[in-house]
Amino acid sequence: MGNTQSNLPTYYNADPTNESYEHSLSNYVDLASEAIGARVVKASNEHFGAAANLIKAEDPAANGSKRNTSEESADAWVTRRHNPEIDWAVIQLGAAGTIAGFNIDTRGLDGEHASQVSVQGCLAPEDSVVDEDGNIDGVQWEELLPTVDIASNARHLLALWNATESAFNFVRLTLHPDGGISRLRIMGTVMAKADVEGEIDLASVVSGARVIQASNDKLGAKENLILPNRASAESPSTLGWKTSRSHSPDHSDWAIIKLGEPGFLTRIELDTGLYDGDQPVAAALQACYTEATNPEKDPQCFWYQIVPRTELNGSEVHSIDVTLNDVPFSHIKLTIHPDGGVSRLRAYGQRVKEIEEEAAREEAEAAAEAALAAEVGLDADTPATTSDADEDAAAAVAVAEGISMRACDKDTVEVVITKSAAEVKSDDKASVQASSPKRGAKKNAPIAAAAVSTPPRKKGRSKKHTNASEANASNDDEHFSSREGELIQSLTSPVQPKKRGHAKVRPGDDTDEGSVNTVDSQPKRSRRKASKARH
Repeated sequence: MGNTQSNLPTYYNADPTNESYEHSLSNYVDLASEAIGARVVKASNEHFGAAANLIKAEDPAANGSKRNTSEESADAWVTRRHNPEIDWAVIQLGAAGTIAGFNIDTRGLDGEHASQVSVQGCLAPEDSVVDEDGNIDGVQWEELLPTVDIASNARHLLALWNATESAFNFVRLTLHPDGGISRLRIMGTVMAKADVEGEIDLASVVSGARVIQASNDKLGAKENLILPNRASAESPSTLGWKTSRSHSPDHSDWAIIKLGEPGFLTRIELDTGLYDGDQPVAAALQACYTEATNPEKDPQCFWYQIVPRTELNGSEVHSIDVTLNDVPFSHIKLTIHPDGGVSRLRAYGQRVKEIEEEAAREEAEAAAEAALAAEVGLDADTPATTSDADEDAAAAVAVAEGISMRACDKDTVEVVITKSAAEVKSDDKASVQASSPKRGAKKNAPIAAAAVSTPPRKKGRSKKHTNASEANASNDDEHFSSREGELIQSLTSPVQPKKRGHAKVRPGDDTDEGSVNTVDSQPKRSRRKASKARH
């Protein structure tokens, strides 16, 4: 079977007994299952059984090769005999991913099975066309599994010694020379799409999630929890995760899911579709952050309660908000009380990586703004202010001469000069010329009865201005003559723009330690509010 050192093996038999429940491929995803969107693109021959049977989620029928009439097809891919050339079938995987091994199943085929098979793979555009020879134009097939012998009515769990480093989205199964195969499972890890932004289901198999472990899944596979789409009665084997009856009110079952990527969770959905009377009485969820694949291997890992115990109804989608949406998590644990079935679990949130990239973009924008401000000679870090003496003097003159100021917005004041003709002592005072404008000010700016921009006042200085105004309110009219030019110059000075600030909080920053779910003895996890989802 290719597992001897002299043959330089690339694979080994993960289940020599053909009866193991757990093996080295148990926790990988079947990338070639129709349950996650895989499809057969083309096959060389389907005389006695369609190649689409290869990707069925259900196990093959025990009598898959028996046909009562010539029109009845096998529950397998079976080609005609004595072909002059080899037969092949090209399958587009449900999601691109790295490959860890294969399950070549011939159960139900006794005497109709192929004697040898091989598997090749490639990464090609999703709309690629397969020609009559089983090739894709411009794409080179890579050998994943060399030609191996297979037996009838058996599973062949062939694990690669090292999972592929590259991702694949097409595989080609080749029979040498003809015969039948009941099912083909391509076991691997989904490579999540990098171009997906905003809130996504981090617990979906197509996002790269995996069900690591479950206390019991005798009546429904734990992997069904993270399948896309709702459960369908047409596919009983993918209805959901269902445990044995416990007959004990204190019993509970659980399943641990590794998220496709660490993220900030906002909402959980528990779907009990098609489980009416089989659903659990209640369910609760916990979450943790660890770099280990299985949290039980990390002694420092701590589980936080993110969804309290919640009663469940049959055939219903339960949407529940997460209590800790500012803490990044890598795994979630679903606990059901006491037992029963759950069709699907959704964990919506935003990826940590995306938030880090968003923070980097904000930093770049702020740096660009600062550079632009520096280029035009402005201090982008400090708002423009006037001296205390100038502010006090300007306020005093404003009160003395009846200048009323009306706030238009946070950075602009509309100034209306209301001097009467009787208050003006001479024509010379009325024709006072403003000083030359500073850099950035508009030329020929209007002096009287005009809207001008003034720098924002220092915080907490309004009281001082009022006191200064009262102290100078009784000054002689000649006081205005000497200060009017200064007043007009200050009112027509340009405003320096404020630098836009961004509150940047990265997953590694210190955070609030007052959470009810935090244990002091455990290492603190970074926290951050998930940014608003982009639609």
